[in-house]
Amino acid sequence: MQSQTASLADVRSRWEQRDIEPRYEAISRDPRYGHYVRIPERICRCLDYFQISASRRAVRERLHSYYLFIGVVDDVIDSSQHEAGREILRQLDKPFFSDESEESHVRLVTEVFKSRISLETYPMVVTKLQELYRAVVGERNSRTMKAYIAQRKAVGRLTAEVSYLLIQPLLKSEHKDLRRFLQKVGEVGCLVDSVIDLRADAKASLLNFSPTFRDYIKLISETLKDGLGILLRYARLVGVFLEAITDNLLDLRFRSG
Repeated sequence: MQSQTASLADVRSRWEQRDIEPRYEAISRDPRYGHYVRIPERICRCLDYFQISASRRAVRERLHSYYLFIGVVDDVIDSSQHEAGREILRQLDKPFFSDESEESHVRLVTEVFKSRISLETYPMVVTKLQELYRAVVGERNSRTMKAYIAQRKAVGRLTAEVSYLLIQPLLKSEHKDLRRFLQKVGEVGCLVDSVIDLRADAKASLLNFSPTFRDYIKLISETLKDGLGILLRYARLVGVFLEAITDNLLDLRFRSG
């Protein structure tokens, strides 16, 4: 894989030569992506809960690049550029910072994200991102609420699993309990997003079916069932969960504005 041959020092040098850092920081300060770039801090608080030792600065840096990448890519796919996902996946196999990477926000954040993936987990991260893209496509093609919920859970689970793979090399050992926790929270988080966004997504023709009142009830019931299960098991993290929900609601107000 060509992207694994570039050293991080070489990547940093190219950042300076091409003035990458200021442009990247400008994108990360865009209010559209505020919801995404605040996720790493909440994951760090979860590490504290599980009493896991790791450099919080390194964890935040990797997760920041990942969730900003997710936010920008989500924007591109939502703007009816469904095939963009395949091109982004292809970019993950290209050399670092080719001339093409300066053409758009999505190319630039993809390059920065690539530079922050450990070589040892790079193949697995790419594999999981490919699975994630297929889940997103499956979500868009869902014709029933049952299928839609299943795909939303898959999207959330895979998104969270990639975040674990990114920080795994920074941890002293494997933490399967943290991995399972992040996956479950990812599933519920996507369902919460759907409860908030479903009506707007339907109006924007991002769904392949027209949700009925019964569909809304089914989605809300599934979200409450899974969400309450997590709250009861991890009651000490209720503040983190409520903060995430509030963030989603504020993000909706921004998009509506």
